[in-house]
Amino acid sequence: MTPEETGKAYDTITHRWTRPEFNQKNGIIAYQKALSFLPQAPQPEQDKVHSKAPNKGEVLSERKTQEYGYALDIGCGCTNRFVPIIESNGLTYEGIDVSRDMLAIAKSQLPAHTFYCADVCTFTLTKHYSFISAWDSFWHIPLTQQEPLLKKLMNHLNDGGVLLFSCGGTYESGQHTNEVMGPEVYYASLGLHRYLEILMEAGGFIRHVEFDQHPEQHTIIIVQKRIEQK
Repeated sequence: MTPEETGKAYDTITHRWTRPEFNQKNGIIAYQKALSFLPQAPQPEQDKVHSKAPNKGEVLSERKTQEYGYALDIGCGCTNRFVPIIESNGLTYEGIDVSRDMLAIAKSQLPAHTFYCADVCTFTLTKHYSFISAWDSFWHIPLTQQEPLLKKLMNHLNDGGVLLFSCGGTYESGQHTNEVMGPEVYYASLGLHRYLEILMEAGGFIRHVEFDQHPEQHTIIIVQKRIEQK
């Protein structure tokens, strides 16, 4: 399946994330841990007294954008549940997804925020990010495109920036489709060891690996881009 086909499949099941019983805390602990590794930029002395964390949905000022940087949420979906925790760390949030209907819901809740409807594999990243995440979405990337995408994301991280993603923590690479959620959906994994090799070869320092739903193979990887010594 292509990413576009996956997006169309998700267009038909947006109700799974908008129903009241959806667990809005899913993934929050992983985001908290990942964001804790970010280097904190010092504030100018005159700003310390008046500084405050941004409110939910607040667009950061240009000064704070420059100071703390941007965050890219890949496969952001429609819940916007990660936006407050990302923005409370002083980052400017951007979301990207291939599902038009998912993004329509997300935009209706946060119209001032930036969302891209695109395949992240072919999408041209025009800036560097302090934080990039892909929660329960990276495994939908075609197997042959996962390694190039990881290298692309690491290349677009600022020095000291953090990448968080969940994946299938399998021993070997593989791909399959299933209809557990209704429509046919594609899944793929390079295998845990290969993910770690790619990330380290791309200048990453592995901060955290966790099988958080053991015995299921659902795996969290947090990597930080090494700061070049000058």
